[in-house]
Amino acid sequence: MVMSGDRTFINTDSGSADASRDMRPKMFVLSLIIVLAMGALVARLVWLQILQNGYYKNQAVENSTRVTFLRAPRGNIYDRHGNLLATNKQSLSMIAIPAQLDNVKDLSARLAKVIDMPEPKILEELLKAKVSGSVLPVVIDHDVDMTTVARFFENKLFLPGIDILPDISRSYPNAEVTAHVLGYCGSISQAQLDRRPDRKMGDVVGQDGIERLYDDQLRGVDGEQRVRVNAMGNSLSAATSKPQITKESIPGKPIVVSIDLDLQKAAYEALGARSGAIVAIDPQNGEVLAMVSRPSYDPNVFTKRITPAVWKRINAPDHPLFNRALSGYPPGSIWKALTLLAALQVGAVKPDTKLHVSGGISLGGFFFGDWTGTTGLFDLVKCLAWSRDSAFYQMALKMKPEQIKEWAVKFGAGRPTGLELRHEGKGLVPDSEWKERVYHEKWYPGNTLHMSIGQTYVQVTPAQAARIFAGLGMKGKVPNLHLVMKIADRQIPSPKCETVKTNPVYLKVVLDGLKAVVASGTGGATKLGDVEVAGKTGSAEAPPAGSKTHAWFACYAPADKPRIAIACFVEHGGHGGSTCAPLAKVVLEKFFAVSKPLPSDKEEVQKPAAPLKPKRRH
Repeated sequence: MVMSGDRTFINTDSGSADASRDMRPKMFVLSLIIVLAMGALVARLVWLQILQNGYYKNQAVENSTRVTFLRAPRGNIYDRHGNLLATNKQSLSMIAIPAQLDNVKDLSARLAKVIDMPEPKILEELLKAKVSGSVLPVVIDHDVDMTTVARFFENKLFLPGIDILPDISRSYPNAEVTAHVLGYCGSISQAQLDRRPDRKMGDVVGQDGIERLYDDQLRGVDGEQRVRVNAMGNSLSAATSKPQITKESIPGKPIVVSIDLDLQKAAYEALGARSGAIVAIDPQNGEVLAMVSRPSYDPNVFTKRITPAVWKRINAPDHPLFNRALSGYPPGSIWKALTLLAALQVGAVKPDTKLHVSGGISLGGFFFGDWTGTTGLFDLVKCLAWSRDSAFYQMALKMKPEQIKEWAVKFGAGRPTGLELRHEGKGLVPDSEWKERVYHEKWYPGNTLHMSIGQTYVQVTPAQAARIFAGLGMKGKVPNLHLVMKIADRQIPSPKCETVKTNPVYLKVVLDGLKAVVASGTGGATKLGDVEVAGKTGSAEAPPAGSKTHAWFACYAPADKPRIAIACFVEHGGHGGSTCAPLAKVVLEKFFAVSKPLPSDKEEVQKPAAPLKPKRRH
């Protein structure tokens, strides 16, 4: 410090220099921090914008788009003439996005107000979807209606992870008419999913009929696509944002079946409200031309979730899901053609044998009645034409059950017909060993008498009956039945017929008898102008006691060179000649395009000269 008069001067040069020296390290550190920070920022920008560009670009895409399925169109099914039997339609499905599902219990409660499904069931479906970890959406409700769609969009804000997407559903233009042949499609079950790990939750698979049997060929391969989503994760309309296909779908293969749709419709309409079945086949190669079972069901109801009302309808007491064409019933008198052939082949009777027919015979303290008390001396052709039980009882007294069984089995009784469909009954041709095994009883002669007329233990399916009569009409060439003729471009050859060696003289007696059934016997309601029909009527006793008999009629035409064989069956239909023979005529007329008035239900079959007092009509 320097003092001069009144002024005092302070020397700051050394202090300022000291301060500057003190600040330099701090400034250097600050500058270094700034430089390092800027360097780090630049490095991070380089890392994010250049080195990690692809990754974050993909992340952005993931946040703005969603991977979803591109449903493969299921292969169409056609009849033999190219008529469409099963196809596809555009629909909407409600889906769950596994990665977006959270608090599924609350979500299921809210969703229960949108779709008509019990809340526990919704919760089960959402939990399955969540734990599946699937990248693709899981369908929780197929083919939703517009009312449900409207409710969904009203509540969409409160349903995170749920959306509605375009889909494809199965469609059956002829509904009930072809149901038991085609079957139906439905959501894959857990059991099916366990067996097929290549499938996924929400898949639609064939559940019965041709749809199930050829599901792998019909279903094709689903593709994948990306759809744009908004900030809420909801898909944008295809009208404003076209999906990007990342994997093309492969359509399923079309299938052609042997069914003739016009003949199928004729058979279905002929049965009307009756419970029963009609099966028509080509006796040359076993192709099934028509197979109808009534009551039937609408397979279209299975394309969406089954409601309680629909479930009640398809499980009604009349069993519409039950395929009567492939189920066994006592055949009654249509069986007599086989009994007669067996009796001739084993020597129980000869072609020129004549039998005294009456009201029945007594055996072992029991009376085995005929369906009429008219007596006379009948040759074998007339015995078959008028279905005289007492004549067949006399044949049975000279035979063992195994001898009848041998010839019945050769022509297809008691074994599958070859049809591709599931749940085909094998029927039953009993013998003494069978009765001992099942009932622990010996076989009595009376059992053989009942067996000779197709009663008690004997069971035949309508499909088997058509096959048996085709084999008779083809003089021992028994066809194996089949439905599928073509898969895509691959032709499916008809299976070879089985050959049964018979004595042609004996077989001619049977065939003449079957012609006489229609020409002058119990099957007169099936006469068809210039087309000669051969066949056999039948009425089989059936439980409960006191109820009407089951009605049967099996035939082939033309009699000498068969082009069609038919079996008609009506549960508790009464007389085969008055109930089933007219049904067969409807199908025959359609097949041969014969335009003539049908006999009314009140018109009885031609009666013999002597008045009859029927006990059981054939």
